[in-house]
Amino acid sequence: MKLSALPRLLRIHNSFMGSLSVIISAWLFTHDLFIIINGMLAYIFLASAGNVINDIFDIEVDKINRPNRPLPSGAITLREAKIIFYILVALGIISSIISSWIIINPWPLIIAVIFAIIGVLYSSKLKIMGFIGNVTVGCSFSIGYIYGWTITGLQYDLPKIVTILLFFVVSTTLLIAREIIKGIEDVKGDALRNVKTLARRRGIAFASKVAAFFLAIAIIAFSALPFIGVVSVYFIPFMVIGDIAAFLSLVYSLKGFETASKASLYAKIGAFTGLVGFLIGVIVQ
Repeated sequence: MKLSALPRLLRIHNSFMGSLSVIISAWLFTHDLFIIINGMLAYIFLASAGNVINDIFDIEVDKINRPNRPLPSGAITLREAKIIFYILVALGIISSIISSWIIINPWPLIIAVIFAIIGVLYSSKLKIMGFIGNVTVGCSFSIGYIYGWTITGLQYDLPKIVTILLFFVVSTTLLIAREIIKGIEDVKGDALRNVKTLARRRGIAFASKVAAFFLAIAIIAFSALPFIGVVSVYFIPFMVIGDIAAFLSLVYSLKGFETASKASLYAKIGAFTGLVGFLIGVIVQ
């Protein structure tokens, strides 16, 4: 195994970015760094495991479309990838057990187990099912916001809970929209694998409208956050930039296939801006 290929297999940068959602929600209830870092590690381990199992199931397709990836290139063998997957799942579950033990509550472990199972189900079954797969991607990335609340003991503070739910809604709907838009972009390639995206099943025009609908929800939820009174004023500039990016994505998505790549790019910018805005708005008071 080439160790240099390991970060690409784990897609560690994506896992780390997603783990910031754990910091964001947990920080609202505790500043205990051990609790927060342990929660982050659980997310990173399980998200990375999800990336590995995805590449395991996609190895034959990647041999044709992405031959330079670690598995089809031979930098990491299939057997090694399976071992890495099991190790990552075990580490993620152990971290979640520690979280559950600290707060004497089973929910961190329950969510971690669900997260791990969904990772396998997505790669094996849900990915080719189109819209269901899109929703799975959005919820899986955003589950860190809910997980971050559970590792602090499910404390009841209504404004903070509403804020976390809005974080979850913004992130999930933006990512669902982007996945639908990617289905528009890849409509020809997905036909080869018989991926049942909205663009293939209902047409590009319908898929564009559904993506725009989810983007609209994201914009509304994003813009509502300052009114809850939990995030600081430092969140406002990120909200404005994120709303503009999401709106541009909405406009380009409605134009169909020709501008789908631009719609996807702006949705990605909106999602990244939102994540950073959440982090700054919560930590910097």
